[in-house]
Amino acid sequence: MVKNYLKFTILILLFTFCGADEGVSEVIEIPTNEENEETTTTLVVDDTTTTTTTTTTTSPTCAPDSNTGVNFENTINVQKFLNQYGFNAGDEDGYLGQQTTNAIRDFQAYVGLKPDGDIGPNTIDKMKNFTGCEERVNDYNSTVNTDTTTTTVVTDTTTTTVVTDTTTTTVIPTTSLETTSNYGIIPSISLSTNETTSLFKGIENSNSICGTPYLGTLSTGVLNQYSNGSVPEALSISNGIYSQSSNTTEIFEESSSEIKIRIVGDGSTNFNFYFIPPYSSKLTNVKPNSISTVLNLTEATFSLSGLSSGVWFYSFAESGDGTVVKATGNREFLVGSSSSQEVSSHSGISKVLVTSKTVSSSGSYENISSGLGVSTTDKVNIVYITDGILDNRLDTTNEITVNDSIIQLSNESQASVSEILLIGSELIKVVAKDGNNFTVERGFLNTEIKAYAVGNTVQAIKNLNQETKISDFAYAIFRNETGMKFQVPLGSELTTNEFNFTNCPYDRYSLEQITTFSWRSSGSSTTSNTTTQDMINPLFDKAFVVNSNGISYTPPSINSSDQVSGEFLNTGPKGIVVNSGDQVSFNFDGIVDGSSKPEFVKIKFQLLPDTGSTKKSKSKEIYLPVDNENYNFNLKIEKVVSTVSNLSNTWEDGYKYIFESITLYDQSTSVEILNNGKIKFDYKSQEESHDAYYLDQFSFIVKSG
Repeated sequence: MVKNYLKFTILILLFTFCGADEGVSEVIEIPTNEENEETTTTLVVDDTTTTTTTTTTTSPTCAPDSNTGVNFENTINVQKFLNQYGFNAGDEDGYLGQQTTNAIRDFQAYVGLKPDGDIGPNTIDKMKNFTGCEERVNDYNSTVNTDTTTTTVVTDTTTTTVVTDTTTTTVIPTTSLETTSNYGIIPSISLSTNETTSLFKGIENSNSICGTPYLGTLSTGVLNQYSNGSVPEALSISNGIYSQSSNTTEIFEESSSEIKIRIVGDGSTNFNFYFIPPYSSKLTNVKPNSISTVLNLTEATFSLSGLSSGVWFYSFAESGDGTVVKATGNREFLVGSSSSQEVSSHSGISKVLVTSKTVSSSGSYENISSGLGVSTTDKVNIVYITDGILDNRLDTTNEITVNDSIIQLSNESQASVSEILLIGSELIKVVAKDGNNFTVERGFLNTEIKAYAVGNTVQAIKNLNQETKISDFAYAIFRNETGMKFQVPLGSELTTNEFNFTNCPYDRYSLEQITTFSWRSSGSSTTSNTTTQDMINPLFDKAFVVNSNGISYTPPSINSSDQVSGEFLNTGPKGIVVNSGDQVSFNFDGIVDGSSKPEFVKIKFQLLPDTGSTKKSKSKEIYLPVDNENYNFNLKIEKVVSTVSNLSNTWEDGYKYIFESITLYDQSTSVEILNNGKIKFDYKSQEESHDAYYLDQFSFIVKSG
């Protein structure tokens, strides 16, 4: 299949005759050197009595190809490669459709990889090292077999079972596997690596610079909320890290009006489905029009009506069971007619424009930098620009005053109508032109209007639209001198993002980092993200001081006993045995609030196997909201299982659960109170101590039966 070898066949028929003086006639066919043509040499002897046949076949050495220099992250190159070696990827159009996916699977099977249709590092490595002379390792069969003819359709209000022939299927109701919570761990697929990842969802106020804490003491393997871009709605929230499911999912049927997705290995209707829209990096939840189950098979149908035009990407599904079903194989589908979308490259941020008019005496927008003082009632506007979107123009040849609405540039080709110019830190939009005189909108996107001398650098953002923009999401990190950090979500580049300073403690704040996320190019399963960071000095000299209407931050703490009665203020279980249907209560009345009330907590347990057990789990964490004014928590043991579970109501059998710590999450940071008398802070390395020495006595044993 891969290469056609030259075949030379010599067939010699040797006949030995008894007797003498008998005539001999000979016919000889002369071999040729033409490729793919069998050649034969034949010796024929009349009046034979004995025949001996000898066949010899030889194959010349294959001439190997070199593919080490091919960029296989480009889908067109992948399609050319597959077609070159006979794997039939179809049109070389850069669209990762079903035919290309099946060709990738065929190649993967050929070289001995798992045929998942995903162009990952192992597949790319095999392609780069492929010479065309290899022998097939495995065959690939693209046929999907199902043994049942029964479909169960579940809708929002009714459940219908459609039975064909004599087979029936039990209806699976649509129920959530985990009670919805506002805090904990949410699942995702990494935009940069296409691997399963877990994100921490805590306190969030996207309108404030200090609204969403950025924490450095998260559990191993957990990332901060915006570290993987914009977070979609409807994600399940759990208590532990998500793992990749052994189930598989892909688009198995598509038309101009709908697509159908199959999940193999579960047979549940609880799934949420997440996609990346065209010209975007943002994972988006899309609801199916119908969903059906048959045994271990789930099929969902999605209408394309109402979806934005372009190439969509199916990323993953999840059902709240602690795992992520990552899509493989055919994951792209086309809405409309544009089948290719390529994002430009960039290496970082070129400009960050931070302005405010509430801190200005003139009432106009002014740049914030170098530690300008602000009040928590002030508002700030942030615009960012990547370095890949700017086009250099000739420097200014005439002075520009703050009042000029018509500016003169070196020649008429310096800008077109609707283009945006960047001069200094001001964005200027061209609304009309007459030769080299340009009528402009000054201070575009709330940037500061300034005067410019001759020789100022002029740059232009050309043909600004969804395709020419590079980053469609970014987040900034501001740190204060106390050590607290806050993550601030930004939209796409060249859009205004307005924030207040609500809940910001008194302190000096510096811009430490901006991470941008490029939108996804068609044919790729990942997006590019770029981080610009300065851990010492304010990034782009952007800093401010909250010195009015703020709060002086103090952390929460814990007391051991009542100062009058001497009774312990904190109580918990001590070695009790529990089973399904029981509950365990903890009362932390000794906790003293700091400057802001914690909104939720994380209780962590150390796990010790019960006597004679060989279990390997080490810990379990539970996220719980703070109810009213107290810190009393009732843990429900609704289900006891023999395997690891991240659900708050499901507990693993055969362990002693020893209270290890309680972490308090307030509007600014987190504070962990441990059972060994220590207090740890997210914002500083110095530890403090407490006198509730008896916390390590709190424990319970989960034992079924």
